Amino acid sequence: MNLNLKVWRQKNSKAAGSFETHQLTGISTDMSFLEMMDVVNEDLIKAGKDPIAFDHDCREGICGTCSMYINGRAHGPLKGVTTCQLHMRSFNSGETITIE
Repeated sequence: MNLNLKVWRQKNSKAAGSFETHQLTGISTDMSFLEMMDVVNEDLIKAGKDPIAFDHDCREGICGTCSMYINGRAHGPLKGVTTCQLHMRSFNSGETITIE
């Protein structure tokens, strides 16, 4: 699937933040949301840019550290699902996903 990401980036609490956009192609619907973020970060690192910082730990839906606001909702569009349990099949190809 192909996606457009709008990611809130802010260097620190004193710096002004802004949304950064990323176009993704070939994302598998079987990936978790965090695996998709790993792909984005690998591409950023290859391009010599800073990766997107996000918290995660167990990646099994137990600890809750992976909380992100996705399209204006905590953890994303599915009720009762943590971000690491959210899979890309919950989104449509061509969709814009806003991450804060």
